Amino acid sequence: MKSLSQYNAEQTFLYQFKETRIQKCIHMIRKLKQGSFLDIGCSTGTWGQYWIQYGWEVYGVDIDKSHLKQAENKGVKTTYCDLNTSPLPYDDNFFDLIFAGEVMEHLIDTDGFIKEVYRCVKPGGFALLTTPNLVSFENRIRSLLGFYPKWVDYRLQGAGHIRAYTPNVLKRQLKSFGFKIVKMTGNWVPFIPQKLIDDIKAPWLSITGTVAPGLAMDIIVLVQK
Repeated sequence: MKSLSQYNAEQTFLYQFKETRIQKCIHMIRKLKQGSFLDIGCSTGTWGQYWIQYGWEVYGVDIDKSHLKQAENKGVKTTYCDLNTSPLPYDDNFFDLIFAGEVMEHLIDTDGFIKEVYRCVKPGGFALLTTPNLVSFENRIRSLLGFYPKWVDYRLQGAGHIRAYTPNVLKRQLKSFGFKIVKMTGNWVPFIPQKLIDDIKAPWLSITGTVAPGLAMDIIVLVQK
């Protein structure tokens, strides 16, 4: 039987910079003072490389060792880490910013993960997290009609998501570890099924995630220690 760690290591995650989620994260990060930056789930280093050019000192952890080599070639200071079995390999109060995009839904112990993020962020530092929204508009309609929600898996399949969040639950969990919520928003609201239209084909959809974040497909939250 394949373990969760093995399954996660086999998944390929690539950044789509045209995504509303990424664009909104970029907008938030550009308002912060440059410093040390940890990209959790850094993949091939494309995201880290982008921030290096803006003056950030970028570190990255990932479960795929081949991806770490590619990230290192792009200037990211990489370390192998399986977050389902190990803590973050850094000292306390080390980073000015920790980014974890689409990571939490792949982890069993989310309390342990948030505790580690809090430990590694400097006092006054920030963490920026994104994760699928269990109660997006599309999922509410799917549930009413008796269909299984999008981006939630009952076994290891597809993207391998094993945790599901609503905005209020994520906010409550972050606050319980001492984080202050700076901003919570959404990427875009799937009023029309995602297989028919998305925010890459229609960038104007970004406004829907700002106006109605609780209905958006993805939760985006910036917190401060």
